[in-house]
Amino acid sequence: MAHALSTYRQLISDLQSAGYALHPIRRYFEVSGEQPVVYLRHDVDRLPRRAVAMAEAEAELGVRSTYYFRCDKRMRFPEAAMRHIAVLGHETGFHYESLSRCKGDNEAALALFERELGACRSVVDVVTVAPHGAPLSAASNMEFSAGIGPARFALLGDATGIDFTDILYVTDTGGTFGSPHNLRDRTQGPMLTAPVHPSRLAEHLTGHPRIVMSCHPERWPARGLVLLEAQARDLAVNIAKALLRQRRVAAK
Repeated sequence: MAHALSTYRQLISDLQSAGYALHPIRRYFEVSGEQPVVYLRHDVDRLPRRAVAMAEAEAELGVRSTYYFRCDKRMRFPEAAMRHIAVLGHETGFHYESLSRCKGDNEAALALFERELGACRSVVDVVTVAPHGAPLSAASNMEFSAGIGPARFALLGDATGIDFTDILYVTDTGGTFGSPHNLRDRTQGPMLTAPVHPSRLAEHLTGHPRIVMSCHPERWPARGLVLLEAQARDLAVNIAKALLRQRRVAAK
């Protein structure tokens, strides 16, 4: 379930104390072989004000990370939040869902991706992108990512294009790190096999030289009552995912 922003701050401090360098995703594509390192990725699916709060907390700790932003179907982005986070020194990127929006039509999705990326770049600089899981959609944006061709769009890369062979991927998708409710946000490399609370995560990760850690800021609110709301939302989404998984298995 969701966790408090103060818990995330402590997690970052724990990783720093463990000797990890903490960097945005673009650093992976710019500098190779760095160890020990954690590349920080944040998918801003909704509630951009929580992304701002997380970005400010990281900046206070001397950390820079990557924030991927979605747009609505009219190509509108949360511009104020994006610009503020960029001014703090964080990387800003495009969180695309082109294939799911085009209902699996690859050609239409590529054209939509180009238009939406342009709209994102009209607000902030973008050199890396990442797909939105859209777990309730029949079309997976994860499958579309391999066909984008970063060079075509003057990108350093796609966050899912990282070679995870020897990189541990940890994500709070599903409500917490190692959640069994993570349906699509997976890699071919090592991942957590069971849930791990953030307070124990740094200790659990010690010994892994390279890590990508993905967090959704909406799951890390600053206030207690809002935390209960976020936890209830995660519970409802996980129930919907479980029902959807059962339907897909039955259909096969």
